[in-house]
Amino acid sequence: MWDRATVSFIYSASLLIRGAIAIGIGWLADRYGPVKISVFCGFMIGLGLILSSQVQTLWQFFLAYAVIEATGLSGAFGIGTAMVSRWFIKKPGLALAIVSSGSGLGTLFIVPGAERLVDAFGFAQAFITFGAVAGVLMMGAALVLRSPPAEGSDHSPIPVKNIKTAGARTKSTSIGRALHNLPMLLLQGVFLLLFFCIQIIMVHLVNFATDTGITPLVAATFISLIGAVSILGRLAAGFAADRAGIYNTLIFTCFFVLVSFILLLFTRSLWTFYLFAVIFGFTYGSEVPQIPLFIGKFFGTKSMATLVGLTLFIGNIGGALGPWVAGLIFDSTHNYQWAFIIGAAAALAAVCLAILLKKQSPTESIRA
Repeated sequence: MWDRATVSFIYSASLLIRGAIAIGIGWLADRYGPVKISVFCGFMIGLGLILSSQVQTLWQFFLAYAVIEATGLSGAFGIGTAMVSRWFIKKPGLALAIVSSGSGLGTLFIVPGAERLVDAFGFAQAFITFGAVAGVLMMGAALVLRSPPAEGSDHSPIPVKNIKTAGARTKSTSIGRALHNLPMLLLQGVFLLLFFCIQIIMVHLVNFATDTGITPLVAATFISLIGAVSILGRLAAGFAADRAGIYNTLIFTCFFVLVSFILLLFTRSLWTFYLFAVIFGFTYGSEVPQIPLFIGKFFGTKSMATLVGLTLFIGNIGGALGPWVAGLIFDSTHNYQWAFIIGAAAALAAVCLAILLKKQSPTESIRA
């Protein structure tokens, strides 16, 4: 039986590998188009889950889940958000929020569905079922993707009168140039800290709840509630980004992650877990549509999939460290108290960086 630090390490490794591969997958999608790359990613998702059903040793689990499965997942977000950003010029925040709400629906339905499949048929059959369904759905969806028409054409999302002002949107940006941009570096720091905090909760919340005496099936409903509320949170964040500006929305997101960790330090009874799930759920995922909005503001959309992949890679470094550190702390102390304190400190640091980012880039207009 693997301990929590070991299992968390596999998950953390998958986040790191996923983020690293996302840079290359994004570059391929920017260069060769989204359809073939997305079909490949869908195939790898299905293959990784199905192979995970047959693992017997730790290295097999690492290969199936942290390498093959992570390769498939690496392209889902970057390719999708780049496509939407190129199609939707007006109210991009709302458009990206609608797209990102799909992962909230996944959290809402897949977690309790997985619990019931495992309970009824065992882990192996659950992995096979989810692998087949996920692979087919993503490959099927990839086949209907279409790149936006060329600028200046009758069907271009950018009106002809705006072509001269849209040049920045179509200018390619290298990773090196992006990493020499101070606001971009501050943004990477914010998302690294946010992912660190969020993944602590998403990986360890159910374990924390069951340690207090709550049954696994009931604990799984907390994740489902987070997923349900996150849909509203992502839509609200997209609307707020269009109305109040992306900087203010990012500060708001970081602040509520901080509030969530403070609440989690005092969460023990069933009703407080549900209260926490609602508050954290409203914040969880609201950072997702903000990533392409900032990339589009700083560098336009030509290299968006590549730069979103870069942001995910750096963010996933934090996302990988969070669950692993929390697992180590639990294995050493047999509770999560210090893990949650560290999470609260990281969230506070994210708030400070987000405020500094706004001061570095005071204009709130989103590039259009």
